Amino acid sequence: MKSSFYSNFTDIKFIDKLKENLDLCQSFCFSVSFIKKPGLRLISGNIVAALERGAKGRIITSTYQNFTDVDSLLFFYDMTQRYPDRFSCHLDRECFHDSNGSVVGFHSKGYLFEFHDHREILVGSSNITVYALLKNVEWDVAVIDNESNHSYDDAQKEFEYLWERTPSIDTQLIDEYKSHLYYSIERWDMDYNVANADVKPNYMQRRALKELNRMRAMGATKALIVASAGSGKTYLSAFDAMNFGPKRLLYIVHEGSILMKSFETFQKVFGNERSYGIYNVDNKEQYRDFVFSTNVSMANSLELFDKHEWDYIIIDECHHASAETYQKILNYFEPEFLLGITATPERMDGEDIFGIFDQNVPYELRLRDAIIHDLIVPFKYYGIRDELIEYGIKETKGHKFVEQFSDDAHCEFICKMIEEHRMPGQKLKALAFCRDISHAIRMSQALNSYYKTAYLTGRNTVGERIRTYNELQNDQGEYEILFTVDILNEGVDIPGVNMVIFLRPTDSQTIFIQQLGRGLRKYEGKQYVTVLDFIGNDYKRSVQIAFALGSLAENFVLEKDLIAELVKDDYSSIGLEE
Repeated sequence: MKSSFYSNFTDIKFIDKLKENLDLCQSFCFSVSFIKKPGLRLISGNIVAALERGAKGRIITSTYQNFTDVDSLLFFYDMTQRYPDRFSCHLDRECFHDSNGSVVGFHSKGYLFEFHDHREILVGSSNITVYALLKNVEWDVAVIDNESNHSYDDAQKEFEYLWERTPSIDTQLIDEYKSHLYYSIERWDMDYNVANADVKPNYMQRRALKELNRMRAMGATKALIVASAGSGKTYLSAFDAMNFGPKRLLYIVHEGSILMKSFETFQKVFGNERSYGIYNVDNKEQYRDFVFSTNVSMANSLELFDKHEWDYIIIDECHHASAETYQKILNYFEPEFLLGITATPERMDGEDIFGIFDQNVPYELRLRDAIIHDLIVPFKYYGIRDELIEYGIKETKGHKFVEQFSDDAHCEFICKMIEEHRMPGQKLKALAFCRDISHAIRMSQALNSYYKTAYLTGRNTVGERIRTYNELQNDQGEYEILFTVDILNEGVDIPGVNMVIFLRPTDSQTIFIQQLGRGLRKYEGKQYVTVLDFIGNDYKRSVQIAFALGSLAENFVLEKDLIAELVKDDYSSIGLEE
């Protein structure tokens, strides 16, 4: 047996030895995990020349860590078409697993050559990249086999084992990998178009995907993404699921209409690659790859599932995760990765949502940043001094509050404010948040002589809610104002809304931001959303809302003495009404 050592700093460099062997061999077999087109270009001429003179070649490469680029695969596919009897290429896409079913990384760097009078192995640390072949500190050894040493036979046997368990590359396989790479942590140095051009990660999603993969690479099994309403949290979770590649996925929401929207989002991203099912009171599709369920339905059915049922679990609007039903789910299942997504992780009751996800917050995008990066529409906020209402009325006298808000004088005042500030030349599509169900009903009835109105409460079915949303959003639909209580605080997608009206007393910044977020989604022809906040003379609430608005500015300081003035001049000094 004869052996030699090569690196990028020896007299004969590794790439020189590689080229020489390609130029003289009768056949070659490469098992190389990472291949990049710039590195491949250094030896592609030698590969073509070898095939032209009649040599045979086989190459196995891998999608491990999303490193190999599409251009290299396209080159190899072209070789299979030009030399179908002499060249073939296989691609590992998580084809190997250990006894527990976990994916085994494909990380080999081996080059086998047969000549007319001997066989030779090149093995070491060098992949086919520019840095590996020209610049890095790499160690490789060449071993010339002879009759007394069977290392070549052993390596060839291992190669055949890998070859039999990996698929041949074709255009479909390459396109699938191309689409997968688009949603991955990095696109590296490639420039390509994805297969589904209609679904592309936005600014927030790209940054969050990178940080999620980085955190997982460091061993994290849980993460919490904080991102503004309308910035694309559901799509982000789908893109990250594509990166992770789970066999089984569970998506948990707290409300039925959100369930269907999440279901549809994953279908758009994954297409026919996976099967999808709904698990709730009406549907029990538990044997699908991806299952979408409400927290209540799943918490009541845990005995039907194995604790390792899901590789990947997503908790939508996860600021609810401290609730009993969520805790049952989280304490029962043991996924490989748990993702929480929310716009408002801070809770008024002091429950620690961050702790549920091991304090792992790889990415945070608040409302101001979402506006700056054009992920949502800007808004024009009007804090209206409403002297016709007593916001300090006790809960026990809520009926008096409702009567004040829905009397003729106040309805005329509300209509006047709407007409002053609505988008000119467009159908009014307003969401109005009310104190309680009786308030929503009374307001809908009282304003129905001015506008076409409807009201929704938790008593409405999912189907009724969706039909009402569509009627409001559609330019030809009859509804102009939709009155509601809390069911539209979060998660519901009615992007056509062009006005949000606050008719309820709340000193919660979280609820304020959640409800504001219902109007911030982009929609064709929608330049901004108008926000009418009937603050009245409740200065405690004014303080909370002023600070919530202040969080949208880079530098914002409120002095105590300014609060009354802010209310009196419709918050014009904040500069959000222009």
